[in-house]
Amino acid sequence: MSQVADAETAESRWRRWLYKVGGAAALVLLVLFLIGFIGIVTNMDGWFAPFVNNWLVVLFKLNAGFSGIQTGLLNVLNLLDIAIMAIFCTMFLALYNAFKHISKMGSLIAASLPFLGIPVFLITSTAGRSTLLIAGLIISAVMLKSKIFSKPTAYVGIVASMILFFAGDIATAIFSSSNVIAVLIGVGYVLWMAWFLIMAQRLNQLGKGVSRDLNR
Repeated sequence: MSQVADAETAESRWRRWLYKVGGAAALVLLVLFLIGFIGIVTNMDGWFAPFVNNWLVVLFKLNAGFSGIQTGLLNVLNLLDIAIMAIFCTMFLALYNAFKHISKMGSLIAASLPFLGIPVFLITSTAGRSTLLIAGLIISAVMLKSKIFSKPTAYVGIVASMILFFAGDIATAIFSSSNVIAVLIGVGYVLWMAWFLIMAQRLNQLGKGVSRDLNR
């Protein structure tokens, strides 16, 4: 009995540590996307460009008609995008741990996509980043079956991911630059930042042992 209890304690500590790391990753993502948002508002460039122009910001600027922004910026290896994808992997490992008892396949697919996206992006310098949007959509759908996160949180993730995927990736590739597409990307971007904030808060709570229902 003592060995079983010790094993359960060790697993509990590991889960809490993973939640805390995932929460920290979500907070870092929020900061990086906030920097991108500030860059749009203030039109920061030059030395700050590598820290501002993630691919979603570039998509927004292309559609909004910002001067000096070319589609070629989407076809190069952006270290900021690689960092964002790597941090996503960390956050989604924590989310997989939280939701695997609800939908193991769904949460596993969502957690795997950011990992698969990195080598695709490194090889192509173009594709791979959309895996983050699809992963966000899938994991948000899984959230609807959970009491760990509220349903409004799940809907924010679903709406944000869908807008960014269809308006950012699909519409931009099919249609010419459009202010309507730019507005949609901006809305999705802000909703995604709100989603990151909620992820950071809730995962940190889980790391401290504050849990509504782990659905076991």
